[in-house]
Amino acid sequence: MENDILQYRAAQAYNAEVFLLQHGEYFRTFDAIDKNFSALVEPLSTLRDGDGKSYVGLIPFVFLLQRQSRAAFEALSTFQSYQGWVLLRPGIEAVLIIGKWVDDPENAKIWASRREDWRTYQKAYSSQALCSKRLPSSSAIRRALTKVNDDFVHPNPDYYSRHLRAQQPDEKTVQFWLTYHDDDVLTDAHVLAFLHLLLLMQEALAGLVSAIFGRTINLTANVATFDHVFGKAVAALREKSPEAADLDQLGQIGTAV
Repeated sequence: MENDILQYRAAQAYNAEVFLLQHGEYFRTFDAIDKNFSALVEPLSTLRDGDGKSYVGLIPFVFLLQRQSRAAFEALSTFQSYQGWVLLRPGIEAVLIIGKWVDDPENAKIWASRREDWRTYQKAYSSQALCSKRLPSSSAIRRALTKVNDDFVHPNPDYYSRHLRAQQPDEKTVQFWLTYHDDDVLTDAHVLAFLHLLLLMQEALAGLVSAIFGRTINLTANVATFDHVFGKAVAALREKSPEAADLDQLGQIGTAV
């Protein structure tokens, strides 16, 4: 007996194995990126700034980015980019909130009182207000968040049509297909944009933490290495697919930290 849900789960499992076989370099890169989180948390957990102030309250936001990036990578590794970006979204916002709190501790109080004073929260945490002075690449990260919201959160015309195919075999019939999985080109494009954006955010956090404590943060993986390893692949993808080229805005590929 056919079971659509079991067939879907089988397809997910199959895709995960195919991804592992075809894209070992993506797994290795993501593993190196994941190790960066320990380097970011260590100074936050052990050091104080020149005024004796601790920043341990920022650690949960770093953990959130790590958890969401792991969940997002799982979705991407089953060829479901539209799920991956939604899962990463809270992590992107967490990075921007860190910048807001370091700019002004009053922003933490506004965040905590969101339900009691929604208007003040909305003014402090919406649109351009999410950018901060002390977080490097804050504007680029906020633009990525906006693009995730626009392209993957709401069923707007682009989202509606992105995976939809229609065919009219005769005048009385219209057939629709909604695709659940990306093709190889789009998978490459989305994964590379995702990895690059993660590195951009981690380097921004490393710059912020270094400035707070006056101590250089050494990351296992960085944007320069990514560009060296994957630069040619990114350029080739831009030529193959308009959507792949559009993802440059999301991954902030080519944006200096």
